[in-house]
Amino acid sequence: FIPWKKLYHRYLKREESALQRVEQILREYSITKEQQGSVLGLVRLVSSTPTGPKVDPSTVLQVLESHPLFPKAQVCVLSKFPDLMSKPGPEKMWATFALMVLFSDSVGDIQRLLECLRSPRSQLALLEVTEVLHCMATLLFAMRSKSIPISNRIHYNIFYCLYLMENASGIVQPLEEGRVDLCSSGWADVKLTHEQQRILNHKIEPGQTVKIMALAGTGKTSTLVKYAEKFSELKFLYLAFNKAVAQKGKKVFPRNVTCKTFHSLAFGSVGRYYKEKGKLNFSKLSVYSISFLLQSRGGQPLFIRGKTVSQTLENFFSSSDEEICEEHTPLWFKNTQRQMEPMSPGEKEINVKEAREIWHNMKKLDGDAEKKYKMTCDG
Repeated sequence: FIPWKKLYHRYLKREESALQRVEQILREYSITKEQQGSVLGLVRLVSSTPTGPKVDPSTVLQVLESHPLFPKAQVCVLSKFPDLMSKPGPEKMWATFALMVLFSDSVGDIQRLLECLRSPRSQLALLEVTEVLHCMATLLFAMRSKSIPISNRIHYNIFYCLYLMENASGIVQPLEEGRVDLCSSGWADVKLTHEQQRILNHKIEPGQTVKIMALAGTGKTSTLVKYAEKFSELKFLYLAFNKAVAQKGKKVFPRNVTCKTFHSLAFGSVGRYYKEKGKLNFSKLSVYSISFLLQSRGGQPLFIRGKTVSQTLENFFSSSDEEICEEHTPLWFKNTQRQMEPMSPGEKEINVKEAREIWHNMKKLDGDAEKKYKMTCDG
């Protein structure tokens, strides 16, 4: 059950058995620093993933056709893996999926890919897809650890997409039908599993971090509700990604839990100072406004560079990094003929410099009389 997810987290913890297993896989698929095109070995590994008997690979490929990265992945399969074109099994399907993930420029690209696979036509189980993503995340992280040339952003995109999936907060449904009674608080009194009970038996101490890892819909929120009810003398802060979830949280959690969005928490400690100065922008910086702030006028047309600098800033805001660097720049951009081109090293350097200058001015509370550089909520 979920072997790749377990291996991924064990590898992150540097467990000896996990290190040995991943090393064995890298050698088996020729994913080494000395091997040219080692990333193809990763695709070959993913292509060997089995699927359930109800899955029709050709139908899944038809579903994936709606994604903008599908044509590029198909061309790559044709040129690099011609032997997979004639196979009737899932090999071509998974190879195409893996290449679309590798070509992804943002978390949104992978999220759109998963949206495609949620179509009833695909018949792929969510667990099958997340296992493949954990497989890729494990190998990509290992490749970076061994200095095999590969962008760290791809691992980050997969990791963050999985994080959003597994921490998608909805108001919890009962674990099983026929096992629900309403307690005095009005919350469904769910019979807890032994894993949930183990969490409730642990009283958190000051300075301690407790991480609960579980798949979507398995009862994380109901466990937290029970935990807050049991330790009513403690105060908790429940953070959500959007206002609707935070509002729902206020209805189901007891009074010792404060429910907020991440943005409202940041606004209370930082954002309000920018609002007082008239320097808070509640929406994102538009490409149009960024193009007027650019210093470097050579090379790409300003509007195109405005798009790539905007993407660089968004990638930085989505990361835990403290400085903008080349890892945050997009790998590809759309030229004036609407064709995708790879970003050149020189253009990446300009993007980093421009994004750093804009971010530096955004952070200033004073000294921007025209208020051209406003702080955004993500910032």
